[in-house]
Amino acid sequence: MSLVTCPSCDESEDLSGERGDDGTIVVVCGACGASWERDVRLRCRVCGSENLEYAPRPLWERGRGEQRTPAGRFDAYDCIDCGQADATAKRSADPGSPSR
Repeated sequence: MSLVTCPSCDESEDLSGERGDDGTIVVVCGACGASWERDVRLRCRVCGSENLEYAPRPLWERGRGEQRTPAGRFDAYDCIDCGQADATAKRSADPGSPSR
């Protein structure tokens, strides 16, 4: 399933976009010509704040016996406003209303 689909015709392949300076992307559907803004700024899942602090967490895999071996890291964010540790950030899913 595609992360972005046209809210007018459900097209997911023939889409193009341009990033703005304010953290949005203007997406244009090549199938029906609709355009909309897509907000891609990270927000806290708990309170919706954009005031996040990058706090990467280690990925561990089982080693031999009781040992754990570092296998990499994953991107995590802590919310400064609500104090939620590991408030895994989300991007806004609201595509807005299409305009022609």
